[in-house]
Amino acid sequence: MHVILVRHARPEIVVDSPTVADPGLAELGVWQAARLADWLAFEEIDHVVTSPKRRAIETAQAVCDARGLANEVVDDLDEIDRYCHSYYPTEILQTEGRALWDQVVAGNFTEVGWDTPEVFNARITAAWDDLCRRSPGERVLVSCHGGTVRAILASVAGNQQASFRTDYAAISRVQVTLDEDGTPHAHILSVNETGHFDADRTTAGGPMRGAPEMAWPGRRRSITTPR
Repeated sequence: MHVILVRHARPEIVVDSPTVADPGLAELGVWQAARLADWLAFEEIDHVVTSPKRRAIETAQAVCDARGLANEVVDDLDEIDRYCHSYYPTEILQTEGRALWDQVVAGNFTEVGWDTPEVFNARITAAWDDLCRRSPGERVLVSCHGGTVRAILASVAGNQQASFRTDYAAISRVQVTLDEDGTPHAHILSVNETGHFDADRTTAGGPMRGAPEMAWPGRRRSITTPR
């Protein structure tokens, strides 16, 4: 089984929602998801798995639509903040989301709707192992979250402390084989592919060509790529 792990595209900000924060994609995220779908149009994909969050589902929607596939939702592939009522994109969590981040640094995970790192890693590892053992397709797209992708890659690498960069709508690839007794073996093929933002399969282009600019709240500088 060839697994195409995708971090969701850039979502909107949600602050103090009365329910669990579940933002859809921002304008930049819509562009990123479209570039992803265009790039993957050249690859065979026969099954799509997503986390339950809108940002993961919307990132994979065009891939599903092009192939007539319905996404399979796996709840345990959700991010570490799955019960939080606020969502700040990672690159502004420590600034615009400072009050939330301070609670996380203090270890008050339950109070802000986060799993503890131990619970999160165990949940993701179990969900990944289940996916590998049942192998729902030959080429499977998994649209989830940065923390989820990193936890899966760390599990495959055999080092839960390993660090991996995962940009919005970036692709990482893992090859999975099963022994005769059904025991899965996985190895990492690539991490954080982002060529689909700068080119297509036939024509080279400039960095992030055509991407809309994003201006963060309270900042005058506009940026098009997450920092």
